[in-house]
Amino acid sequence: MKLSHVLWTIAAGIAGLGAAWAHGGATGIVKERMDAMTEISRNVKLVGQMLKGNAAYDGVEIARAGQAIATHAGDAMIKLFPEGSLKAPSEASPSIWNEWTQFSGYADSLQTSAQSLKGLAEQGADQKAVAAAFGKMAGTCKACHEAFRIKK
Repeated sequence: MKLSHVLWTIAAGIAGLGAAWAHGGATGIVKERMDAMTEISRNVKLVGQMLKGNAAYDGVEIARAGQAIATHAGDAMIKLFPEGSLKAPSEASPSIWNEWTQFSGYADSLQTSAQSLKGLAEQGADQKAVAAAFGKMAGTCKACHEAFRIKK
């Protein structure tokens, strides 16, 4: 299986999650985190489209997307998950707070990998290197969702 196909599959899956997060009725911190996840998803989809060849490859836009993702990751993401913030339509698993170290590690990894994506794009790295960084970042999203998102 080609790397671009794998990356596109991951990106499409993550982007599709944005639609799931766009449930109506969210308020407060749950709405804030749903909005952040939607923004992450939108940027993942943008980069995925470029790497698959469905949109023109634009290193400046990839760098901007990497920065946008990094802005919502790390401590910014962790702050959106205060203990017990499970009000519907949240899809956060209660296990987040039982396995906080793992959860916060994913948030930090997302930030680090998004910053790496941004840096490679800014440096004009070849598309293969950018795709590898994108794959690592998208893999972090997938792993966190599999561990800490309630499957509905």
